[in-house]
Amino acid sequence: MNISWKLKSKSFSLIDTLGAPSALYFLQKHITRRSRITKLSIDRNWVRHKESLIKYGCKDFVFEFGGGKSLAQNLFLSDEIERQLVVDLNRMIDLDLVNKAKELLLLQTALKSRKDINAVDDLKSYGITYRSPYDAARTDLDDKCLDACISTNTLEHIPVESIKQIFLELSRILKDTGIVSAKIDYSDHYAHTDSSISLLNYLYYSDAEWQKYNHGCHYQNRLRHNDYKQIFGACGFSVVEEELHYGEGNIPLDLIEKFRGEDESWSATAAYFVLRKSDASRVFSV
Repeated sequence: MNISWKLKSKSFSLIDTLGAPSALYFLQKHITRRSRITKLSIDRNWVRHKESLIKYGCKDFVFEFGGGKSLAQNLFLSDEIERQLVVDLNRMIDLDLVNKAKELLLLQTALKSRKDINAVDDLKSYGITYRSPYDAARTDLDDKCLDACISTNTLEHIPVESIKQIFLELSRILKDTGIVSAKIDYSDHYAHTDSSISLLNYLYYSDAEWQKYNHGCHYQNRLRHNDYKQIFGACGFSVVEEELHYGEGNIPLDLIEKFRGEDESWSATAAYFVLRKSDASRVFSV
C-alpha cells in the first residue's frame, strides 16, 4: 500500500490530538494491515543479535526495550537465552500476533516451548517476562545484573535526552562484561509507505519545519550515525562493532550539497552496533 506521507502525517496529527494511540494500532492491524502476520521469515536482525550474544557469552539475562506487538524476535531468541525482560513504554503487545508468530516460527526453528500464549504470564514458559508501561531509563533492576541489552529499530523513535538517560541506566545495570546489541533505522519512516520520497527525505527540513510532521505516535529523532556514537561515548560505552548500511542509491543533489563536508555516514540508512562499557568504574555525565 502506497500512502502519501503528508496525508499520513495528518492522520498521525489527529491521533495525537485525540490522545488515542490505540486507534493507530487498530488501523495498522485491520486497515493498512502492516501489523498482521501472514508469513514470517527469520529476520537478519534477530540472527545478528543471537550471534553477538553467543560470541560475547551474554545469554543468561537479556533486557529489551521496545518489544512491540508480536515479540517474534524474543520468541526466536528463546532457545538461546535463559531469561528475557522485554518492556514497552506504552503497552503494545498483541497476543493474537504473539501466537501467530510462535506458530510460524515453530515451522522454521526450535523454541524453548510450544505452549499457547493466552495471557502475558504464559510467556514465562519461553523465559520471557513482559512489562508495560515500563520506563527503560528508570528500571527497578539491581546494579550489574544484566548480561546484555538488545534493541531493534527503536532508538530512532526516542528523543535524544531520553536516549541519554536510558544509556546511563544501562551503564548501571549491565555487568562489566555485558554488551548492548542495537540495530537503528536511520531512514525516514514515511518513505516506508510512500515510494515517491527518498529514504532521507526528512533531512531536507529544519527542526522547526520538521516539527509540523513529527508526531508523538510516529516520532522520529533524525539523529545520524555519529550523533549516536557521541551519545554512547558520553554515557560510558565504547563501540566494539559497527556495521553501516546505505540503502538510498539515488540521493538528490541538493541534499548532497546540504551535507557537503560532513562525514559520509550522514547518508547511512541503518546501522548495527555492539557496545561495551568503556570503564566500569566511571559513568560520564551528560
